[in-house]
Amino acid sequence: MRIIIFKRPSWRNLALWGILLFVMLAYRENVTSVFSGKLKPIYSVNIDSKAIGLTFDISWGEKTAEPILDILKQEDIRATFFLSSPWADKHQELVRRMVAEGHEIGSHGNRHIDLNTLASEEIEKEIITAQQVLEPLTNQKIRLLRPPNGAYNNKVIAAADKLGYRVIQWSVDSLDWKRPGPSAVINNVLNGSRAGSGAKAGDIILFHASDSAPDTVEALPTVIKSLRLQGNALIPVGQLLSKASSTWPPESNLKEDPLTAR
Repeated sequence: MRIIIFKRPSWRNLALWGILLFVMLAYRENVTSVFSGKLKPIYSVNIDSKAIGLTFDISWGEKTAEPILDILKQEDIRATFFLSSPWADKHQELVRRMVAEGHEIGSHGNRHIDLNTLASEEIEKEIITAQQVLEPLTNQKIRLLRPPNGAYNNKVIAAADKLGYRVIQWSVDSLDWKRPGPSAVINNVLNGSRAGSGAKAGDIILFHASDSAPDTVEALPTVIKSLRLQGNALIPVGQLLSKASSTWPPESNLKEDPLTAR
């Protein structure tokens, strides 16, 4: 009969394994990100204060943006407007008004196409083309990107990060583009599509200020009033990120500096 003798591990080996286990537990989100190879945009943040990011996408239209600006001015609220560069170039006075009234401008790209269908070089070109329009017009450093249709993959995140951008999605969707009616838009934001999924601290809310979302103008005052009654502050995404301890999901990137080349 063969006798197997197990060696007792040395204290040094036990200590090394203990350190490794501690690091993996303490930084499990980062470890998961490294080994999964998945890159993610920012959907929400972890934050101690009751702050919510308010965002509006605009890619086309003449009627909706100005009434929304009127509401935000009346309520003394600043938000982030993700603008496609052709729309911004065509509506320069409205863009200047956004800036003058303290709103943050992000990029919604150049052409309204799914960036995840493009090669990395084409993605970079789309981002840079939009940047070349938005920055001179707004006198802001544009470093937040919301891809058209929210379409992304590793190439999109990596290309954006290479150019110093953080890709911003949303955790609360008003679904205003579906034109479900103001009451439905309000419910989508305050209560969510499932129980407990309404807007809360650290969330990023998606609205549209394009003409595809006429219900937003009617729904917005009620949304603002209700969230404020809950003690929430509605702020631009950049400000939300500056207050955050981390971003969600773990594979998203909080750093303003570009990631190292992959």
